[in-house]
Order: sequence, then C-alpha cells, then structure tokens
Amino acid sequence: MGQVGAQPRVGRKSISSGRVDLTLALSGRGARGVPAAPGSFSLHLAGPFQSAGAGRFPQFALALALETSGRTVSVGAVSTTGRLYLELGGVAFLAPAAAMQALEQGYAQVSGRSSTRGRQSTFATLGIDPAAWLTHASRSGSANLAGTDTVHLIAGLDTARFLADAERLSSAGGAIAAGQGAGLLTQARVEALSASVRSARVDIYTGARDHLLRRLALSAAVSTTPGARAALGGLVDARLTFVLQFAQLGRPQTISAPSKPQPLSQMGPALERLGLARGLAPRA
Repeated sequence: MGQVGAQPRVGRKSISSGRVDLTLALSGRGARGVPAAPGSFSLHLAGPFQSAGAGRFPQFALALALETSGRTVSVGAVSTTGRLYLELGGVAFLAPAAAMQALEQGYAQVSGRSSTRGRQSTFATLGIDPAAWLTHASRSGSANLAGTDTVHLIAGLDTARFLADAERLSSAGGAIAAGQGAGLLTQARVEALSASVRSARVDIYTGARDHLLRRLALSAAVSTTPGARAALGGLVDARLTFVLQFAQLGRPQTISAPSKPQPLSQMGPALERLGLARGLAPRA
C-alpha cells in the first residue's frame, strides 16, 4: 500500500474464487413519521463462487432474499459446468440448455471486451467497478478481518456512479427472484435518490499484500424533496446502505448441482403455490 499519505490503491485484479456476502437496503420513515414506508427494501445475496476459466460463465451457489412491501422472497441460483438451476421453496428447477448457452455466449463477449480495455476485475466484467464509486480516498489505518491483515480506507461517494451500478444489481436480483424485485431501483428512483443524498461515507478494507477488496461498507443519508418522494414510495428521510464482503479468496469452493431438479416450465405452478404469482400455470 505504501506509506501513509501515499495514494491508496484498491486492487482490480480478478478474484477467481471465494464467498460473497452483499446487502443493499433503503430504509427510513414516510410522511408524518410513518416508519418503513412503501419505498423501503432490502436485498441480500450470499454464497460461494469460482471461475470456470477465462471467458467461461462462472460457477456459483447463491441465495437471495428480497424484502419489499412487507413481503420476503427467498430464492437460489446455482451454476455448475454447463448447467443453471433456480431454487424456490426448496425445489430446484433446471434452466433450458439454450438459455444457459445464451448466458455463456453473452458472458464470453463481455469478458472479452473487458480484457481488451484492460479492466480485469470481477465486477468490471459485469459492468460494475466499485473503485469508480470512490472520491478522495485516504488511508485511515489497518485492521484484521477474518485472519487477513487489511488496510482501512475512508472515501467519499460518487453517488451517480454508485446508483447506476446499484440499479444493475437490483435488476439482476429482481430477475432471479421471479420478477419480485422489478422496480426496486428504476431510473426514476435513481434520479430521485441522486438528488436526495445529503451525505455519504465509504469504508473500504483491502488486503495489505494483495490489495484485493475484502469489505466495502457504504452509508448515505437521504432527505427527499417533495418532488422526489413520489418516486421513492413516500420516503421523507432514509438511510441507503450497501455492504459487500469477500471471504476465502482464492480457495476452492464446493459447488454441487441440486438433486432431482424439475424443468423450468414447472416454476409457474410453484410460484402460485407460494402465493407469489397468479395465472402463471400453463393451461391444460
């Protein structure tokens, strides 16, 4: 990292394997002090992942919990070599081979463009670069996280860049959750938040030796204008938080295919049984 006062570095090297734990949440009060206004939400994603090789779709076993409007939806997504599964209500569903092939082709194209541009980080491949969110980063000290020596950085937030990436994350999470997250961060909500963030702080912990990101914690105070409240579900004062943590970096991960998966076409009836959708079951 260099000496105190030197320009801090956040590693952009590829992370080949490990465990990820991510939380994105917006919470606060509505008009007349009503807590947990309809605009509040929380998205949590966690699990192991590992590279399948250059340009190949990665392997992972991720669990996602999405809470919005007083309802929590929990789903899972598992990617093994050439197979993609979605899990809902304890039942696994196998995505069609054509869908997986399309994902792999798209991923290979994006990976190729990222490599050509010299953007090697795992998130850059997805069009997301946490280092670009930071402004005026400075070294604060050191800390030990889960047995790893890290350097602690404090930075300001480029709100527009962060929210653009947060919109991508929430859209992906909503898609996995069978559409339940649609609209978490629409363009209108992103614009309203951008105009309403009053202060923000980012705490970053990177490996003292490898400079790889271990933890990023962001907290922003939101105070809305009357014009922005409609887009944010009536929120008046809120707190926007984002926490991203990595563990077991570089260690092999065990990622197994679910047992007895059903065809993805059977997910509609499963959604109906859980009360998450209506009219999705195929007609006889």
